Amino acid sequence: MDTRWKSKLGQVAWVILFTIGLSGTLAFLNHWDSYMGKSYFETDEFKGEFETFLGYLHIYEVSNLTSEELKGKITVSKEEIKEYRYRNGDLSEQISTIQNQFRPQLEEANTNHDKKLESYFKKQRDKKIEDIQKNFESDKYVKQKVTKEKEEQIDQFIENKKAVQQEFQQWQSSFEYYLQNNETAEVFTNLTAANKEDAYKQLESRNMLYLQNYTGEKNSYLSISDFSPSLDDEGDSQQAAMGILADDHSVLEGKIGVPKALPADSMINNQYKMFKKNQLFFFLFSAAGLIALCVSIWLAKKHQLLLLIAHSSYITLYKKIPVDLKIGCMIISAIAFFISLGVATDYNIYGTYASMIDDTVITIGFASFITGLTLIQLIWLISEWKENDWTKGYWKTSLTYRFWHDLEKFFHFRSLAFQYLILLIVIFASGFGVGFVLYHVQLVGLYLVLFMVVTVPILMFSLKKISYFNRIILHSSELAAGNMEPDLKAKGSSALAGLARNINTLKHGVKSLQKSEAKSERLKTELITNVSHDLRTPLTSIITYTELLKTPDLDGESREAYVQIIDKKSKRLKVLIEDLFEASKMASGSIELVKARVDIVQLLQQALAEYDEAIEQSTLQIRMSASEQPIDAYVDGQKIWRVFDNLIGNILKYSLENTRVYIAVEKRQDLAVLSFKNVSKYELGGNTEELFERFKRGDTSRHTEGSGLGLAIAKSIIDLHEGSMDVEADGDLFKVNIELDLA
Repeated sequence: MDTRWKSKLGQVAWVILFTIGLSGTLAFLNHWDSYMGKSYFETDEFKGEFETFLGYLHIYEVSNLTSEELKGKITVSKEEIKEYRYRNGDLSEQISTIQNQFRPQLEEANTNHDKKLESYFKKQRDKKIEDIQKNFESDKYVKQKVTKEKEEQIDQFIENKKAVQQEFQQWQSSFEYYLQNNETAEVFTNLTAANKEDAYKQLESRNMLYLQNYTGEKNSYLSISDFSPSLDDEGDSQQAAMGILADDHSVLEGKIGVPKALPADSMINNQYKMFKKNQLFFFLFSAAGLIALCVSIWLAKKHQLLLLIAHSSYITLYKKIPVDLKIGCMIISAIAFFISLGVATDYNIYGTYASMIDDTVITIGFASFITGLTLIQLIWLISEWKENDWTKGYWKTSLTYRFWHDLEKFFHFRSLAFQYLILLIVIFASGFGVGFVLYHVQLVGLYLVLFMVVTVPILMFSLKKISYFNRIILHSSELAAGNMEPDLKAKGSSALAGLARNINTLKHGVKSLQKSEAKSERLKTELITNVSHDLRTPLTSIITYTELLKTPDLDGESREAYVQIIDKKSKRLKVLIEDLFEASKMASGSIELVKARVDIVQLLQQALAEYDEAIEQSTLQIRMSASEQPIDAYVDGQKIWRVFDNLIGNILKYSLENTRVYIAVEKRQDLAVLSFKNVSKYELGGNTEELFERFKRGDTSRHTEGSGLGLAIAKSIIDLHEGSMDVEADGDLFKVNIELDLA
């Protein structure tokens, strides 16, 4: 059982079952009030037919007046006189309208010097104006005209009445009636009964499918004025006759019914049978639909059919479709789904049961296909939404986004987009103009002038722009190949000129990048050389003196000296390795700062105090100038102390003997500004920025004990504090400037 429903054929069968269930259920919801416990004679369709029959009965029998009788009942009210008089406006408006009607004819006759024709038109105009003036002067004059108009309408009514008399005879075959006028005692019937008693026996309920009684009591009588149908589509042609018939308020008593023995060709008989078919089909289809819906829901839950559809192998192809196209197809399918269900549920059966079954099978088949298509798309769309959550990046794959993105690019430079639009319009207009001139040869001269003045200059301008664009493309191709061409000419503020300037800027950037890469390669080579040299020197000494310690007859004094040398070189090696690790951590940004409020002046003084003994042993004179007030900054005190320690240590190592060293610290607005100045014992060279590189020293011979990492570590610490550290050199004068944000 599971295998059958999990197969493709089983899923198709389930979709058909589900569609039948939906169609039948919706048919029940839509039509239960029309078929549940109702007969054909309670429907609006029959009521409409019955009202139509009453209208025919009125004009052909109950009020069957001749043309002369109808005309004799004509009356004209003051309101009708006023309506006719002002039908086309007031007096001045109507006179003005008549004058405007005849003005072109009079002008033409005057131009042609046709006095006879001109006189004729003037007489016609004056006659109409006189007629209009009489309308506003005499009610009697207007009354005669309204009466004549109504007589014409009655004549038209009588003609229409004769034309549709056969239709009334057809209606009579579907109804039996016996009616009597309460005022005149006149009887109207299509029965063969001789008297009222016999007629009522014939019109008993057991002989009728439908029976309507009129007793003359309140709410149970038939007034002639209650039914007056139109005989044609133009109501004005029978308005007068209908008004006269509606004025008759005589009351009729009697019975009107639909007999059980209806003729086979009777319209009521056909409609009655069709209703019974529809009603039977409604019950069968609704019952089948409710059962099918319950079964399909049970099968879907038991066999997880919706989950099987969601994990179908075809969903991989579906995922490649842009999301907006999926949604568009889903909307179209949903619309088709509701339309197909509407067709399947809003049925009306005409013909045999065989044709009914054929139509239903075709409708259900089409609805099943649309339902399956819609259901699959809905399940896949929900599945993909749960998977991707339709993020902004997911929508970037949509056709709408691509189109909008391309449109934005097209109008990014509005001047360029506008130029191309103008070009397209001119080319289109020029081509359209050729076809237009072929039919209007006299306009060739104007077209040639416009072509030379407008089309040719715009084409020349466009060719110039295209040529410039081609030069930019060739230039960019040469740059991509590595050939540094001269700069492009970039005049003006057009989009192409801006593109040329950008390419020139990129070219210069590439040159700078190449120089930077060459410098980086050189510095990297020096770094490897320096690291190797600085690490190898103490390591070589350690190895050498370790071998000497292995000498069998080594005296105690020499052994002590060798051990001290090994100890010194080991510590030297340790310092180099620790500095190297610290510089690496600084560069990677893995150092965490422990910030607190610190007095920069006091911290600098403590750093100098650590070097008191070394300063006294040196020949340098330290001059420090600082603010008497504390300069507090929110920094990592230990790291900033390391900066001061490195700078002071470098000063003691690399300063020229018997020179002065100047150290200053001051507060400028929200900044703490420090400067360290000394005269270098070594020639610094031109590029001071390289002193910040690792293992870079002012002592190029590398005879000093430094690691070459002091300035690099100090700069990294200042950068972590979002400050700045710069180096200046003026000859042998070396200066380090530091700025820290006090905030």
